[in-house]
Amino acid sequence: MIALATIGLCYLTQLVAGWCGIELKEQQNVDLIRKMAGWNFAFLTNCALVLVIMPMIEEAIFRGLLAKLPVRLVSPRLPHSVIRSFSYSVIVLSSALFSAAHYFGQPWPDNAFLALFFFGLAQCWLYKKTNIWCAMLNHGLFNATNLVLLFVVPQ
Repeated sequence: MIALATIGLCYLTQLVAGWCGIELKEQQNVDLIRKMAGWNFAFLTNCALVLVIMPMIEEAIFRGLLAKLPVRLVSPRLPHSVIRSFSYSVIVLSSALFSAAHYFGQPWPDNAFLALFFFGLAQCWLYKKTNIWCAMLNHGLFNATNLVLLFVVPQ
């Protein structure tokens, strides 16, 4: 549900931008995958990266490390109310960095920037409610859904 809601938010952002006369560019990563399409080694390697390896790495960094580590470092020294607000700030920062990380060396923002931020927030929530493996699995499913839509939905 998180994956589909994020994809819907991405399309809604694109629709609103179109109404406002703003042209949003597609991520270069998406363009690269589209150009490599076909059952060849490069395409299969990129699919493995997009569906398995990157979700694991990104969740370990942005949820497992960034969203938890600062709270663990300060928790013995601060009152519970301060820790809670600090925790929310770290989650927002982690989600913003997650969204921005998808644009290193690329033009941005595009229609996915805000959607990726909210996806990052949802991933933090999922991680806190379950575990890192569920967040990794959801991230992989999100990427798989996007990959399928990339080739099914016309531009």
